[in-house]
Amino acid sequence: MRCYNSCVRRALRLFLGLAAMALLVPAAASAYSWPLRPFYKQQAIRGYFSDPRLAGTEAGFHFGVDIVAYDRQPVYAVVGGKASVRGESVSILPKRGGRRLSYWHLTPYVGTGQIVRQRQLLGHVVAGSGHLHFAEYSRGTYVNPLRLGGLAPYIDDTVPQIPKLTFYSADSPILPENVTGVVDVTLDAYDPSPLPLPPAGWARARLAPTLIRWQIVQGQNVVRAWEPVVDFRTFMVPRSLFNLVYAPGTYQNRPDRPGRYEYYLSHGLDTALLPNGSYVLRADVLDAQENLGQASFAFTVQN
Repeated sequence: MRCYNSCVRRALRLFLGLAAMALLVPAAASAYSWPLRPFYKQQAIRGYFSDPRLAGTEAGFHFGVDIVAYDRQPVYAVVGGKASVRGESVSILPKRGGRRLSYWHLTPYVGTGQIVRQRQLLGHVVAGSGHLHFAEYSRGTYVNPLRLGGLAPYIDDTVPQIPKLTFYSADSPILPENVTGVVDVTLDAYDPSPLPLPPAGWARARLAPTLIRWQIVQGQNVVRAWEPVVDFRTFMVPRSLFNLVYAPGTYQNRPDRPGRYEYYLSHGLDTALLPNGSYVLRADVLDAQENLGQASFAFTVQN
């Protein structure tokens, strides 16, 4: 167990460290507009970058954003380049290389190898899909399209919500008034949909925040310094880390059923390292435009 927990922490710290370094790289010189008309008006989104995606025993991070669209709606290239068509998806690679932009759930109007111009018609949204999946791929991984330098205009005035903190012992929840031994700690958190809202069935969809961090204090004393556990601001987390980021209580959005996003704050927190007494766990949750949600949860260690 100790070896596993140590490996978990090392893997997450390594990725979060690399992600932080990546943020030092300047963003793209200019943002690109939306792939649906009107190009310079913000579109409704019902799925964020790195939302959980669960299908049977398969689990992974959402590798783009889902833009609400109607049946047969025209889809246009936000940048020009060479097209690559595969089934119901079209990818565009600029002539000089760089980021690859892909458009999913559409009936293609262009063919593989064709050179397309900016704003050229790529295809039409497949009937019944209800959305266009838009993704950006750069430097060997998927990139958050809603970061600075991505889709624009984009404004998010919503504040991330933090409804719940849970302590688990042997995979069972325990009361925060009686925390003892080695425990897992999880946080329920999500970002509400910004305006314009998706259609009624998706209006209450819960979306993944971009950054989560936590600390433990006792009175005025910091017992455990701020520690980031989720960083979706720029690059996608490796799929192999999915079950280290999202806890088992997680499920994704469905029509008329908001999802639940439960994140691990700690795997195997040894409370024996904390003297018996009362503490407060503080959590910060941010979205792509750095709207900040905060919460504090009291708990008592009784070993």
